[in-house]
Amino acid sequence: MENRSRNVLRCGCLCAGLLALVFLPRSEALADPGAAISPSNKSVMSIASSSSVSASSSSAASLSPSASPSASPSASPSASSSASPSPSTAASSSAVKKTARVVSNLVDRPKRELFVPLKIEELTEPTRELAEALEIMPLLREVNEPSGALSPERKSEIRQQILETVLESYFDVASIQGEAEKERGNLEALRQTLIDKRDRSIEVNNAVNFIASGTLNTVGSVLGFAKNALPFPGNLNQMLSGVVSTGMSTYSLKQAGGGKTRGTGSPTVVAELFGRPVDRRTTYPESVWRFLHSRSLDHPERTRVEQLENYWISRNWLEPHGSKKEQAKLDLVCGVESARKALTIDDLTDQINVISDISAVSSLMAHHLRDLLRMIDSDVLN
Repeated sequence: MENRSRNVLRCGCLCAGLLALVFLPRSEALADPGAAISPSNKSVMSIASSSSVSASSSSAASLSPSASPSASPSASPSASSSASPSPSTAASSSAVKKTARVVSNLVDRPKRELFVPLKIEELTEPTRELAEALEIMPLLREVNEPSGALSPERKSEIRQQILETVLESYFDVASIQGEAEKERGNLEALRQTLIDKRDRSIEVNNAVNFIASGTLNTVGSVLGFAKNALPFPGNLNQMLSGVVSTGMSTYSLKQAGGGKTRGTGSPTVVAELFGRPVDRRTTYPESVWRFLHSRSLDHPERTRVEQLENYWISRNWLEPHGSKKEQAKLDLVCGVESARKALTIDDLTDQINVISDISAVSSLMAHHLRDLLRMIDSDVLN
């Protein structure tokens, strides 16, 4: 009987060990046998251990009747405590969560002052030139005098005048940008129409080329098989097949250009820059016109529009000076009525690029207007 109880106890322990090996990964068990056990595996092992303890207690009770019956309940607290995760397991899981961050090359910086006021001696040369063009530089000098001779009423009046000028100039820039975006959208729609037409023509050309060449080659081969006819008809058909294939391939090169389309016939924001007719929408506000014809910090020897013109010529968006097609190209880009029937895909692309550059350079005016606003900040004037 004693041997039988020992065998039962050994079988229970062996089953508990097998269950632990099945539910516990090998790598975790080798690395950290205590911390790698998950709560689910611990519960399995606790059940197995409790069963083995109960088996041993029952066997011991059967062997010694005089033993105390409180021996088996004493094993239950240890089993329940083993089912809950240990503090070392919770600490390791929290450490893994902290280290699992997204890898990024972004950097952070300390907080700075939200709106930094400027003084008149801190203005850059382009901002000074814009202030002179907007005719507010004398007001800025007056309001920033360190003597303090101005009354609060006069300071408020000067600040109001400068603020109105800056805001009106900002909305002038926004109006030019809005008109440029609208024109670019219309031109991109026209260009997409030509591109779709070109792609469709090339597909039809390829289909006709394949069908005609295959048909003529087949007919030529069939006629060449006849015994009572000369080989001339077959050779003639094969020759026609080559002619058709060559002609269709040559015509596809012309179709690759996309053809031409009718323009909108309305002037663009580039028209006034080159002396072409304009309307109310494409006439530049005086503030933006003065900004575009002022000199930039990068190239003080040329104005901003002169830099743009040289850049457009270098990118072949405009014809070089003195070229035979110079004026005709300008008419196309400016949207002159007489040239609106001869717009190709390349002409539309050049027109879109030129208008986009005008919008981008005009938007740079907002940087200088921001600096002018900071000069009349209440922290500076008070």
